[in-house]
Parts: sequence; structure tokens; C-alpha cells
Amino acid sequence: MNHELAPELNEAMKDRWEPVYRSQLHYLVTWSTRGRKPVLRDRHVHEVQGLIRQTCDERGYSLLDVAAGADHVHVLVALRPSQSVASVVRELKGRSGLALLTRCPELRVWLGGNLAWDERYAVETVSAARVERVRERLRALHGASESHEDLAAAS
Repeated sequence: MNHELAPELNEAMKDRWEPVYRSQLHYLVTWSTRGRKPVLRDRHVHEVQGLIRQTCDERGYSLLDVAAGADHVHVLVALRPSQSVASVVRELKGRSGLALLTRCPELRVWLGGNLAWDERYAVETVSAARVERVRERLRALHGASESHEDLAAAS
């Protein structure tokens, strides 16, 4: 995104001082399938990742990376201080769980009900300096994990 202003505006703004405040808090959120049952196959993993990306795009959350295994999901997200981690997690788990069960009805049978995710989740704060190391760790754990920027560049 290009943030350059027109030349006449640049000239007018030259002597004005305005504070530039940009803050993001990074979180690694992890949750598991109900009962930690390993029911997510490759197609389910891709579906979950797509649903989380879609929800983040719609709601304006800065998704840095998403990875999933047979029984859990990792989401690396950057939030503004005004955004609540609990609200974001509720939105991500709720939307992805409902849509996943609708699109993949066999999961209802495998999980024995209408809930895809366990009610608990873990949140780890990540410093800006550690974000890339966490991404590398997720890629090492889940090999096929693609970052949000990698997918945006590919499309």
C-alpha cells in the first residue's frame, strides 16, 4: 500500500508535527478439537485455515500465520490494544467451528456431537522480535503451514 501524499499536500504538511502511533500486540492462540480427538484430516485442516483467514479478513484482524494439526489449531495474530483477545478467539472458534461442521458433516459423527472445539484455549504473548521465530516453529511443526502474506502474494 502506497502512503505517499500529493506533492502539494506534502509541502503543506512539512512543518506540521503529528504523532505517529501504531501499536500491535502479538498473540499465539492455540485450541484443540473436542476431547483432543485427532479427527482433522488434510482437507479439514485446509478448510479450517481458510475459514480463519476469511474471518480475520472480514473482521479486520491482522492474521500473521495459521497452522493446524490433526487435533489442534494455532493462530498467530496481531491485535490493536483496543481489541480483546477473548473476543477475537470467541469469533474465530465460533465461526470456524460452525462452518466446519456444516461443510464437513462427518466431523459431527467423529466428535459425537455439534461442538468442534474444546472450550479451553491457550494464549501466549509474542514480542515483535520473536514473531519470525514463532512462525518458523509453526512451519517446522506443521510443514504445510503457509503464512497469510505468502497466500496473498500467490493470489
